Amino acid sequence: MSSPLTPHVGFPLSDAMQQKSNRFLEAVAAKDKRAGALFLDVIEQLTTEIIDTLLVQTVTIARISPMGQKIINVCASTGNKASSMLSAKIYRDADIAELQQVATFWQGLIKNSATDNSGLWYLATPIDSTLAAALDSILNEKGTGSAFTPRNVEDIAQKYDHLMATIIDHFFLQPAQFVDMGMITRKMLNLGVDGVKQASHAVVHKVVKKLEPEPLGAYVDHTARLYVKLP
Repeated sequence: MSSPLTPHVGFPLSDAMQQKSNRFLEAVAAKDKRAGALFLDVIEQLTTEIIDTLLVQTVTIARISPMGQKIINVCASTGNKASSMLSAKIYRDADIAELQQVATFWQGLIKNSATDNSGLWYLATPIDSTLAAALDSILNEKGTGSAFTPRNVEDIAQKYDHLMATIIDHFFLQPAQFVDMGMITRKMLNLGVDGVKQASHAVVHKVVKKLEPEPLGAYVDHTARLYVKLP
């Protein structure tokens, strides 16, 4: 009897992400003082891949206008700067006991699409039933056609807001919960996360929501790759 599948949001585990994750996990296991810097490498790689998937590739796939491209470029720059600066302050000098908790959490994100590990590897996190139902409803309404003209584009935008916020919280904010940081750094983290969420909100409402049916359909198909059901 096969195991039930659980809705996840995630990204294919790239060779670079796998290599950097392995180096970090091995350093933590060896109690290597370089583990914090190695996790910083992981976060920077994750930032690059997420921005590429959600922003850079979207420009080409959805044939976004020059103004839309400008908005996306600003958002990409905001995300990169916030992630790099905050991650360095949080993880570089974290102690090994904290990094062991980060490593346990990170290892839990690395999942295979098959119970015997013969399938595809993902960096993925389970999502709640509300978000899963929202994503299912978008895909069901679009159907198999290339174009998409939603009945309620504002509702679609709100659902994508939920998706983006989930990605930001689970992949960037949650690992930081295991590190004891000062009040000022914690405040900077929260402000940085809020800034990235505002940037993603701008992309959804100023760019995605205004796409024509064909580009919007392409965008939905592209983001659907992030929605996977795993054991």
